[in-house]
Amino acid sequence: MAARPDVPRTAAARKGGGRFLCVALAAVLLAGYAGATPATVSDDDLARVSALIKGGATQLALRLIDQLQPPASTPDDWMVWEKQRYALYRAQGDWAQLAARVAGLPTDLPPEFVRWARTEAARAELNAGRAEPARRWLRGLLWAGDGSTEELAEWRQLVIRSYLVDGNIADALTALDRYRVDFNANTRGWRQLEATILVRAGRYKEAYLLAGDIKTHDGQMVSLLAGLRAGTLPPATVLTRAQKLAEETRNRPALSYPAWALTAEAAARAKDPVRRIYALERALTLARVHASPEQLVGVRADELWDAYLRYAEGIGNDARLLIGNDAPWLKKAEAWTRDETMQARAFYALLATQGASADTRRLAVTRLTDLLIEDGRGEVLRALYTASDRYPDLAAVPDYVRYRLADLALTGYDIALAARVMQGLETPPEGHDQDLWVLRRARVLIYGGKYPDAIALLSGLLAGREQAADVFADRYLQVLFDLQAAGRHRDAIALLEQLKGKAESPRVRREIYYWIADSQSALGDHQKAAELYLRSASYNHPTGGDMWGQTARFHAGEELGKAGLTRDARLVLEALLRHTTDPKQRAQLERSIQQLWLIESRSTTP
Repeated sequence: MAARPDVPRTAAARKGGGRFLCVALAAVLLAGYAGATPATVSDDDLARVSALIKGGATQLALRLIDQLQPPASTPDDWMVWEKQRYALYRAQGDWAQLAARVAGLPTDLPPEFVRWARTEAARAELNAGRAEPARRWLRGLLWAGDGSTEELAEWRQLVIRSYLVDGNIADALTALDRYRVDFNANTRGWRQLEATILVRAGRYKEAYLLAGDIKTHDGQMVSLLAGLRAGTLPPATVLTRAQKLAEETRNRPALSYPAWALTAEAAARAKDPVRRIYALERALTLARVHASPEQLVGVRADELWDAYLRYAEGIGNDARLLIGNDAPWLKKAEAWTRDETMQARAFYALLATQGASADTRRLAVTRLTDLLIEDGRGEVLRALYTASDRYPDLAAVPDYVRYRLADLALTGYDIALAARVMQGLETPPEGHDQDLWVLRRARVLIYGGKYPDAIALLSGLLAGREQAADVFADRYLQVLFDLQAAGRHRDAIALLEQLKGKAESPRVRREIYYWIADSQSALGDHQKAAELYLRSASYNHPTGGDMWGQTARFHAGEELGKAGLTRDARLVLEALLRHTTDPKQRAQLERSIQQLWLIESRSTTP
């Protein structure tokens, strides 16, 4: 949520002055795609869309597909583009849209394509964790009875997977037995699925025998977990191999997460508390985004709290430290080196929850929080305080943690979390400015769509002062820009008028006229906008010939033209042209003046 520069001196610098050029350029580019409906699919067009998807420009890719996909009356080309569309939805993880698109397929498409698309819809529902909608697609496919043997096997496997998503192990086992009867299944993928079901059913020895020789990362995961729980593999062996697997899959977090969870479980069985803490922290770093109902093993925040406390208590007992005597515990916590921050965190976690004095608990919370953030474990901090039974609601979370979580949320553009943790925090963190804190809260509310609450905060902030110093006014304007960007122009105008009445310096008042004009223009009152731009151009400046004034006068000319006052618009731009030396600006002004002449001549020609 980056703020605009605090001390710009032109409208362009202050509030994205290049936006007109960017909008115009975008319009030209998009106009080039309009109406493109090729009779045959161009490899170049497909490559363009594919490159956009890989590059992350999925909205532009979807717009191109919408424009390039021919009607379904030319089914061969339509299906090629439809597959590109599904690839885009998969890249976005937009499973609901993919399934909805399949639900609206045109009639008279080849049955092979329809079966493929409906299978994709079933997969999409499973990826979204919606088992019953997936089974509805699969039942339709199976009951139709026109799939190949390979398709039937795939659909039956997806049905089994749907039971795993539901956690319905009994039905998964029943479907598994039927599948064995109907298909001679011995592929690697099938054995892995079967072993997964057996693990979920607690039949660990059977699962280990079935998956023991599968060398894929998924297969190793099933084999190690089954071997650990069956007692077939020593915990120390699983610990080493699981950690190696977690590190090998670090670029595939959906695999790395359960591997770290398995590492933590193996460390607990191997009675290695330090490696258990390490694995739990790594797993919780990934858990919120990458946990899945289909994964065989996962972690919870309370497991890490428990691991911290057990470790600290064990070390404390060996050192004959007494719970309730905070000073020796603090001394021990502070004695850990920079390479032993996990151990230090365990001691601070114990003091944060069991310290005898409120001061000790506050200090321990602060240090635990800071150590996690310094080590890049912000997600762990979030889990410990928002996904733990110890803190069933945010009111129980220490204020310092909430302040730091708010910072992390804002940095990551997680507005929902920022709004949650800041709710009720009316006073800023120690050492922070109260006005800045209120402005930050207002900005979060704006980004969260809670405009009345944000406006109440902003209005109250102005009502409590007789004058607005420049530093405060500049910061306040940054938040009003967000309000304008959200389209709340009437509210922005009201607050800008309040600020103008309290602003100390003519420079700020001059700028405020400009920002009010921006909002009036957005509301369609071009005559009022033109007046305000001209007021801004000359306010406290006799000629308005500086850069700010020239920018304001240019926009005034634009607004006068939109208001139908073409003669006034032309005169404003001609005056501006006489004082402009830049060749590009002169060319732009001359084109605008010529267009105004043409409009005037059309309106006066009988």
